[in-house]
Amino acid sequence: MESNEIYIEEENIIMPPVCYDDADFLLKNPNRGLRGETYITLGEKLRAYPGENEEPFERAEKLIKKYEADSPAVFQVYVYLCDYSSKLIDSLAFTQLKEFFELFAKNNIRILLRFAYSTESQTDVPYETAKTHLTQIGKWFKENEKLINDVLFCMQTGIIGYWGEGHSYRNFKRRHIKDVIADVCRIAPEGIYNQVRTYSMLKKVPLEYRTMVGIHDDYITGNTAHKWAFVKSTRKKRYAEVINRARFTVNDGEMPWGRAYLNDKKSNGHCDNFNATEVIKQIQAYSLTTFSLEHNYREDEGKIYSMQKWKNEFLSYADCVKAGISVNPDLFKDGNQNSIKLSAFDILRYHLGYQLTVKDLYILENKLFFGLTNYGFAPPLTFDYFAAVFSDKDGNTKEIPFKNYNKNALLSGKTISFKIQIPHGFKPLGLKLETHKGSGVCARFANKAKFENSIQYFK
Repeated sequence: MESNEIYIEEENIIMPPVCYDDADFLLKNPNRGLRGETYITLGEKLRAYPGENEEPFERAEKLIKKYEADSPAVFQVYVYLCDYSSKLIDSLAFTQLKEFFELFAKNNIRILLRFAYSTESQTDVPYETAKTHLTQIGKWFKENEKLINDVLFCMQTGIIGYWGEGHSYRNFKRRHIKDVIADVCRIAPEGIYNQVRTYSMLKKVPLEYRTMVGIHDDYITGNTAHKWAFVKSTRKKRYAEVINRARFTVNDGEMPWGRAYLNDKKSNGHCDNFNATEVIKQIQAYSLTTFSLEHNYREDEGKIYSMQKWKNEFLSYADCVKAGISVNPDLFKDGNQNSIKLSAFDILRYHLGYQLTVKDLYILENKLFFGLTNYGFAPPLTFDYFAAVFSDKDGNTKEIPFKNYNKNALLSGKTISFKIQIPHGFKPLGLKLETHKGSGVCARFANKAKFENSIQYFK
């Protein structure tokens, strides 16, 4: 039996890994991948971005349609509360927010959520105001539990300074950074991770929340020593600390806008031609689960920025190995099993977050055995429930979770072995990987097999 194919000898079932020609469905896996980005400013003067007049619902629909071919399963959503800087969040705002979440639920898109107050034209708020608002939001989360389960993927502390990035703040006091991080973690529903923008904020994460707080680097350039990176690689001990920690948290990133000048200096030229291999290596080092396709891609009509160029830059599997990039070798084959090269763009979008392949599945002495390999850049940290599904002759099904499933162990490039006793009178039907049991938010494996009712079938 070849190691990259799956058989159940009793029924002559084959379940091969997907090749590139059959892999499109992996891009729709939840809680991972290239993500969109949009805004809503709540209140009587409902708008997308503060200081502008664009209608937020129309903007969101437009961007969902614009990037439809890229299959984003996540959108970063900035919720600006600047119109409530001196008052409580009212029912109008929560109605607007609910309708906005429902828009993404309708489109089967999950949300990376950031609340913010400040922009270049809007001031921030004192901690006391933010704390009061976060308490209100936490109550609203509980009151809308099903909707939140359907759409909320991850949170970002936000709140502090320009665009919620943790810098350029005035009314907010530095001594409350630890407090507001704790507040965001506290209101997050169970299983929802948080992210912070700077190393100094990461160091202030309270001990009780450290396993649930990752990073977002909003200035990824492929230069790990850049002064605006989350952490400079020249600070070797600090860099190693962040990279090692990031393997076990949910992390996000983006490049600067393609139209922007590097370091905000015109003399440095535009940020429109970053090196694909170096950027992907930095993304892998950060164990990124999501990455912005709104930045440095197609944000400006008629302009060609970095990621668009990467569609015409091709690497072989050997090229990736040489560069130290972990990838799925089966994606470097076409439908006839011929070796092919992939564009840097495809390598990035298929390997962000988790990409799990079931291998070497067989039955021996009424036990089911198989291996699970993660070819993605990050483990499936938002998926807490992994089970085998069995059926009897009458079509009744039974789910049995794997006791040895450890999402943290499925690091990039790792294979974990599983075995489970087949219940008497039942036969193996398939596998199910959910955020939590019954959530309906399920991941598919990189295998050619039917996927239905949250189950990936063995036949």
